[in-house]
Formats: sequence, structure tokens, C-alpha cells
Amino acid sequence: MKGDPLVGGGIDPKDILTDADMREIVEKRPDGSVVVLPNVFTIGVTDLSKAVANLIDGPKRTRHAMEHECYLEAISLKLQWAELWLRLFWVAKNGGKIFERNDKRTFGVIVHSCEELGFDPSLARQLRAFNEKRIDGVHKYLLGAIDYVELKAVCDEYEGLETLVMKYVARQIGVPKKKL
Repeated sequence: MKGDPLVGGGIDPKDILTDADMREIVEKRPDGSVVVLPNVFTIGVTDLSKAVANLIDGPKRTRHAMEHECYLEAISLKLQWAELWLRLFWVAKNGGKIFERNDKRTFGVIVHSCEELGFDPSLARQLRAFNEKRIDGVHKYLLGAIDYVELKAVCDEYEGLETLVMKYVARQIGVPKKKL
């Protein structure tokens, strides 16, 4: 279907849950087992359809990048996933402030801002270390700061970091939802 953001991105539109599907899932779960997070438009989402499609497609693209030794791509996707969750944390902990759509804060600034709001210091240290290696790879690879084999090691060393961030943030800011 022309104009459908899901077509061509490797996502079958049949795999997208509808609102009715989500309500049914929540209904079948015990009270409090589903959490509500801040509205995604408060974190700078500009196009919800594209954002959802990209979120669904992201893990597959990250695996593909790793399998094809495209380590800069994999690192970038992992960072974006972690940043999404950091933005949710920042919004939830910051008394109603939002990320504007044209926000230009760097990942390091976002990590620091979240830490000031109570984000786990150990996890923040891991994110900063990952970010330093990402900067070397993305911005200084041709300057000799890192070689391509080291980029694979960065991916391996920080494998699952974005999932740790997601789980931590969901536990910290998710509001348990009762059945609909």
C-alpha cells in the first residue's frame, strides 16, 4: 500500500497490535502487571506511525547490522533505543517538562540530566562509557581513535545495555495499570 510507513520497512502490518488487541492483552493480565508510561509526544516523537514502525523494526535492523559487520549502525541503533528510555525517564521525573521536537541535547547531556533526577549512577556510568566509545567510532574512526575490530568489541561489551535501561526506566516510572 503506497504511503503506508510499515510497508517496505520489513514490517508486516498484520503484526501491529490494534487498540482493541492491546485492551484485550491488558484485560488478561493481573492488575498492576502492565505499566503506563508518559505520552510519547512528550519525548519529541514527530510522527507516531513512523516511530512505532521503527521501534518494531529496530531490533531486527540491529541484528542485521551485527550479522553484516556494520558495527557503527548497530551502535547507533542501540544508543537511540537507550535514549528513548532516558527521555521517558526525564519527562516523568521532571514535573511536566517535555522534549521539544527540535531538541538538540546530546546523549551525554541527557544521561547527565537523568542522573541529576535520580537515575541509577552505575547504569549512567555504563551509558557514559558506551557513549565515549560510540563517539570514537562515529566521529573519530578515520582519525584513528578506534579500529573496526574494536567496534565489534564495543557492541559485544555493551550488548543488552539498552534493555537494562528499558527495564530500569519501566520499573522507576511505570505506573501500574488496573484492568480496563
